[in-house]
Amino acid sequence: MKFYFNDQAFSFELLRAATYGGYQGAEIGECLATVANVEEGNFESWFLEWKKTADRTYQTAVDCLNKRHKVSAREAFLRAHNYYRTGEFFLDGTDERRMENFDKSVMAFEKGMDLLDSHFEIVKIPYEGTYLKGYFYGASEDKTNELKKRPVLLFVGGYDSTLQELYFCGAAAAIKRGYHCLVFEMPGQGEALRKQNLVMRHDAEVPVKAAIDYLETRPEIDKEKIALLGMSLGGYFAPRAAAFEERVKACIAFNVFYDTFDSTLNQNPQLAQVLQLPEEKREQMLALAEEQNSNLRWMLNNGKWVFGLKYRYEVFEEMKKASLKGIASKIKCPVLLTMGETDHFVSKDQLDALLEEIKAPKTVRVFTIEEGAEEHCQEGNHALFHQVMFDWLDEVFDCNMIETE
Repeated sequence: MKFYFNDQAFSFELLRAATYGGYQGAEIGECLATVANVEEGNFESWFLEWKKTADRTYQTAVDCLNKRHKVSAREAFLRAHNYYRTGEFFLDGTDERRMENFDKSVMAFEKGMDLLDSHFEIVKIPYEGTYLKGYFYGASEDKTNELKKRPVLLFVGGYDSTLQELYFCGAAAAIKRGYHCLVFEMPGQGEALRKQNLVMRHDAEVPVKAAIDYLETRPEIDKEKIALLGMSLGGYFAPRAAAFEERVKACIAFNVFYDTFDSTLNQNPQLAQVLQLPEEKREQMLALAEEQNSNLRWMLNNGKWVFGLKYRYEVFEEMKKASLKGIASKIKCPVLLTMGETDHFVSKDQLDALLEEIKAPKTVRVFTIEEGAEEHCQEGNHALFHQVMFDWLDEVFDCNMIETE
């Protein structure tokens, strides 16, 4: 789906930002007015224009809050957060502005959450001598209601996700349907990467185990109804963790990854020859290739950052570790596998291979162009994904008549 830009990376990230309007994270007019001044393919121009919109929207939120207009303030804070997040997306991980922008994004989001009508709390999940930051959303009508024992959705992001955006992608839809929801940062994401220097790891079962251990300390959790949802590269993390963690009773891959290295080369076949070159020449050729491809440029720069690497070519060695080959067969819980018809990150063979290896009960949903949900992670139509995913989950947990009162 081409959205305003011809450049695929810019088109997709604009669509991603606008999609969060479903839960007050954007307004289409603000998004289009912002990108009207962006030079296509120019990462610096992208950052500066989104920052202008974010700053303006944040000031609107503060003005509304000072005048005690709670709903107006909350919605403006959420939009400001998303615009800050969108703006920093293409910045290099070493850019000093990235931390300042991230802090503003988190502050705006949490100010908005403070004004949420339902239960919200910031949590710290014990993890290897430190912690992983998370948000717990309770399925209650207001902040004062006692939380009842309910199923819980444990939700993780992917290669570039932030903790905050997972509210728009799944948490808000979960609490509306009577599910508690815990979202948390995996190593290599958000604050874990930026402030704790925790780089991304392929063995997702380790941080997921820490999150489930934490969940089991909460009396409002139905321990027999813990679902794990992974978005984007989380579509690898979630099945990987479910293969080793039997406390996961349902797993959703939003969208699938079977072998990230194979998928990346299938989607970028020109890289195969480059990766056969000696290391020094390999690095030079990758630098040249990314000059003409915004997606590749972002992918390599982001990979160096989240994995804590020095060279572009090292990203592919990390990708090779992120594979479900010989692992997916260990999954025992029901699995929902989704992907978009024209997903530019995931090749179709990923779904076929995963289907062949998983022996547990599995359901597949491929979203189509006709539905306006064909993009990676169904950007453009999250409402349809939420309907498919939560209807499936209701049936797996036999709780499609959950009462939220």
